[in-house]
Amino acid sequence: MSKVTSDVAALLLRLAAGAIFIPHGWSKIAGEGGSAAFAADVAANYGIPAFLGHLAAWTELVGAILLIVGLLTRLDALLLAGTMFVAAFIVQLPEALYEVPADAIKAFVALRAIELPLAMFGICLSLVLIGPGRASLDHLLGIEDRVCRWLPKKKAATEVAA
Repeated sequence: MSKVTSDVAALLLRLAAGAIFIPHGWSKIAGEGGSAAFAADVAANYGIPAFLGHLAAWTELVGAILLIVGLLTRLDALLLAGTMFVAAFIVQLPEALYEVPADAIKAFVALRAIELPLAMFGICLSLVLIGPGRASLDHLLGIEDRVCRWLPKKKAATEVAA
C-alpha cells in the first residue's frame, strides 16, 4: 500500500470516527445532569468507577474533535478504544443476553447488540496501530515523528534473511 493510500485511509477513519463520537459525547456532557449524571449512572448500574464515566464522556467529545484534526491521534484513539471496549462488552453485551428469545440465535443477538461499539473499537484500534497519517496536526507539528521513535523499528529484508 502506498503512503498516499494509507494517509487517505487514516484521514477517512479519523473523520468518520470523530463524526460518530461527537454527538455521543455531546449528549453525555450537555444532557440533563451533564457528565456527572452519566458517571453516576455507570457507577450505579455497572460498578464502573465514576471518574471513568467522566473520562469516557469527555473523551468521546474532546477526543473526537482531536481525532478529526489529527492531534494526539494515537492517545485519543487508545482512550476511545477503551471506552468502546467497555461499552460493548461490559454494558451492552450482558444486557443483550439477559432475555434472549428462545428461537433466537445467541451469537446474532450478541453481535446485533454490540455492532456500533465493536466497529468503533476496531476503527480506533486501527488508528492506534497505523497512526494519524500526513494529513494531521500530529504530522505537521512533528508529534508523530516523536511517537514513532518509541515504536519498534522494521528490520530490513537482508537482516531478516540472515
